[in-house]
Amino acid sequence: MAEPFNWRRGPLLAVLTLLLGAAVLSAQTDDPAILARLKKDLTYLTSAECEGRGIDTKGIHKAAEYIANEFKQAGLKPGGKDGTYFQPFPVGEGTAKIEGENTVRLKGPLGQTIELKMDKDFKVLPLSASGTAEAPVVFAGYGLSVPHIGYDDFKGVDVAGKIVVVLRRTPRWNHPSLEFAGKQEVYQGYEAKIGNAELHKAAAIVLVNDGSEAADADPFLFVAANNSFPANVPIVQLRRNVVDQMLITDGGKTLANLEKDIDRDLKPRSGVIPNWTAAIKTNVTRTIHKCKNVVGVLEGAGPLANETVCISAHYDHLGIKGGNTMYPGADDNGSGTTGIMELARRFAALKDRQGRRLVFMLFSGEERGLLGSRHYCNKEPLFPLENTAAVVNIDMIGRYRDDVPLTAEGFDTGVGMQELLDKLNADYKFKLKIDKSIYYRSDQASFYDKKVPGLFFFTGFHPEYHKPGDTVDKINFAGMAKIIAMTEKLVASLSAGPRPHYIQLEPIQAKKGGAGSAPKLKIGIDFNDESNMGALVEFVTAGGAGDKGGLKVGDRITAIKGVPTPNFAAYTAAMRQQKANVAVELSVMRGGKELKLTVTPTP
Repeated sequence: MAEPFNWRRGPLLAVLTLLLGAAVLSAQTDDPAILARLKKDLTYLTSAECEGRGIDTKGIHKAAEYIANEFKQAGLKPGGKDGTYFQPFPVGEGTAKIEGENTVRLKGPLGQTIELKMDKDFKVLPLSASGTAEAPVVFAGYGLSVPHIGYDDFKGVDVAGKIVVVLRRTPRWNHPSLEFAGKQEVYQGYEAKIGNAELHKAAAIVLVNDGSEAADADPFLFVAANNSFPANVPIVQLRRNVVDQMLITDGGKTLANLEKDIDRDLKPRSGVIPNWTAAIKTNVTRTIHKCKNVVGVLEGAGPLANETVCISAHYDHLGIKGGNTMYPGADDNGSGTTGIMELARRFAALKDRQGRRLVFMLFSGEERGLLGSRHYCNKEPLFPLENTAAVVNIDMIGRYRDDVPLTAEGFDTGVGMQELLDKLNADYKFKLKIDKSIYYRSDQASFYDKKVPGLFFFTGFHPEYHKPGDTVDKINFAGMAKIIAMTEKLVASLSAGPRPHYIQLEPIQAKKGGAGSAPKLKIGIDFNDESNMGALVEFVTAGGAGDKGGLKVGDRITAIKGVPTPNFAAYTAAMRQQKANVAVELSVMRGGKELKLTVTPTP
């Protein structure tokens, strides 16, 4: 691993000066050829042929082909699956229906067959695929692989083609002062666990509550029926006593014993559960959209060649609504997509470039909840994330005006990044808005959660945001070109300079419209959830007000002091009416049961 950034060291400043002066192709912002290219690309992406680039349209596939062709013409190598420029992934839409025959049968060491009862012994989770699996059973701890602390539940265990039992949450969950302090929410999500098991080629996945849930009647996990990120294999949850029955038959330890052992020395206890097999059959129906990320690569050279810098944007938008109204998405995020293609051309034109591998990625499914970047980071990183130095993401860069600041976020997620930005901006003199937060509404957040510094440029919301009026004629192409030019210098510096050391920050829930501030529960609410079944808790910061009050990931807050909170907007409005340090009662749905929790918001 390269040494951390420290831009205050004299020799490194000299290197940076050299990089900014020599390794950059185009600092011009008014070159007619550049402006013509940008307009040509954006005009196609917003054309009727691309149908607003909704994930449910044929047009988004035409946009993907266009981007891939531009990567090919520029000279980028395919970075996707099977020698293509594409990384496919499914997105489920609508309510998942669990119907027909769903069964779990266990076969034990004496040849006995145990038929489990649905909704009593097991539950099919809505994020499950339909399918069957019959195979030996493997216990894989918490299903985690955490290289920076040397913890890997899959190390030395072959789970390919097996049925894998995985605990929820993380080791040492109730001991926030220990190894996973402040990082539990990054690792405990079931999507990440399932993705990790799928990476290791599991045939089916069994989730089971960890010990912290055992005292609460071992409830079944609540997963929204309209979950948009389905797995590729059957997924069920078993009761702890069922798993214990398998573990102790051959003189093994119970789940509680295994958890205590792992907590004690932070060493996995994974392995085959001897002489037990399981047969699982799931029937889950939903509409599946075949989405794909577009990925092009410029290989590195020299001592940093095995490290990666990602340059990204999302190319999807809202598509067609109301039967025939197209949402062209010129700014959101045709502008960012166009910028990535332009940057790819410029770096591909460099001869004998030295430095890190550059991976240009256009994500799909961002408008449904960062689905493309989550798939990449949680399920299928095409290039190792531990060797990824940084991601530079651009989202909505088409409405720059001299009287409106350019928003630059994430420059506090890597050591030395703020100093680098200041030096870059000395040439461009943008009026910058520096937000000290982690912006969870754009794709760099998926990387940041995996300990990759995430840098972000954005020209702000406007009246046409997510409306049919977001059209090409309102784009400031000269302003776009200026932002692209500074981004180019930023990427060049990250490509060949010292690796930025990741900084752990407290997650800040993204705001969605409105004004004023509210006291904080230190939780995140999923603003993409449109079920109106309650504000869905996406993360809970350890030691925060929500954590102390008993809130858990997956809870739905249905009311605050009796005021209904069916969604993100209602939750935000209700919280603005509360006072810091004054206790408030929440109505919460968890596992189909209503709870009353008392929390005390902080300033």
